[in-house]
Amino acid sequence: MGAYQQTEREIATSFLAVLDQVLQEDCSQIDRLALGHWCGLTEPWWLPESGLSLDAYYRLLRQLHLNDVPNIALRVASRAQLADLGVLGYAMLASPTLEQSLRLTSHFAEQFFRNERIWLETNDDYGMLCCEVLPAARDFHQLRVESWLFSTWRYIQGLLPEGLAACASYAVLDYNSPTYHWQYQQILGCHVDFEQGRCCLAIPRQWLYIPVRNAGQQASILLDDQARRLLPEPGRQGDVVNRVKRILVEHPNECAFQLETTAPFLALSPRTLRRHLSDAGSSFRRVSLEVRMELAKDYLANTGLSIQEIAYQLGYSQPNNFYRAFKGFFNVTPEQLRMSLK
Repeated sequence: MGAYQQTEREIATSFLAVLDQVLQEDCSQIDRLALGHWCGLTEPWWLPESGLSLDAYYRLLRQLHLNDVPNIALRVASRAQLADLGVLGYAMLASPTLEQSLRLTSHFAEQFFRNERIWLETNDDYGMLCCEVLPAARDFHQLRVESWLFSTWRYIQGLLPEGLAACASYAVLDYNSPTYHWQYQQILGCHVDFEQGRCCLAIPRQWLYIPVRNAGQQASILLDDQARRLLPEPGRQGDVVNRVKRILVEHPNECAFQLETTAPFLALSPRTLRRHLSDAGSSFRRVSLEVRMELAKDYLANTGLSIQEIAYQLGYSQPNNFYRAFKGFFNVTPEQLRMSLK
């Protein structure tokens, strides 16, 4: 199995690609090379091999925001895809509920956006996603908040059943109302207040308990990518083993790593599936363990999820059970494996 790690540079490359797409499709009058020179970038910034950082990405946004395209951060963030987040995007999609999925976004921020704090609060009526831009990034304050706000809304829409996430409850922001303020309400579908003391996007609290869906184009891309990376090439094991593994990767919540709930995805009865796996020299318990452990290894290597969160992601009600299973499978503890992969 090949190593995979989504680095900050890869995240920046992904964001720059979307920025380039927006400029070519909506702002063809912008000279991309001149824009880069204004921002102190000597190489064509839109090429994947440019190897630019997130700092360069925000410099480009600020130049556009202050001059030709004030709403550029909004335009780019509104095209956000769960697939852009790599393994963490898969973890969000594999979460049992929207609440767990949204809590994982804080790890994405900690890993790649060190000048932002993102967290989830709740009260009797709302789930409130909050963002604080730290003083070190004050020159990009509004751009960072807009990027967070509209990409988060896109992720929510990709995680919930179609039609449900049509409108947020409300949003409050701590900066002045921009000239394009009406686009906030148009995209979020809710009332937006500016010049408030914090930045927060509120959604109905009951949404937090809704199971995450794994349908739609965003989900299909991400699930297929995860399955291709984690699973061996066809033919290296019995076909039924690979088929079961793929089902478990693509439908972690529906299957719940249980034989009875996995068999219908293969149009088989639990008894027949058990027999087929036995004929292939395996068992459902063994196949499930292998998938869980490979996913655990992927999370340890490529996300900032805690051991407890990884255990929960993989359906272990008690972290100690996950810990014992992991050590028995890899002969090292999760912490030891994480350190060895750095």
